[in-house]
Amino acid sequence: MSQTKEINVNVRPESCWINYRLDLKGIRHEDVASKARCSASLVSKVISGVRSSKNVQAVLAEMLGYESWKHLWADAFISADRRAV
Repeated sequence: MSQTKEINVNVRPESCWINYRLDLKGIRHEDVASKARCSASLVSKVISGVRSSKNVQAVLAEMLGYESWKHLWADAFISADRRAV
């Protein structure tokens, strides 16, 4: 019997793009969590927009080469919007 993976259809495209960028750089949620001194679960929730943490947002932006979370999220929004067309 094969296992099927549940797919959450309510995932924001911006979140997928951020996870994609992390994956391209070989950065795991655990790596971000270690640097931000929090749980990987919190990192995941911040990326998905369920929770907010200025510390996690700052670490994500820094690790992905952005000046701030605002710039990272704007790039994610624009990139995700282009793919949707």
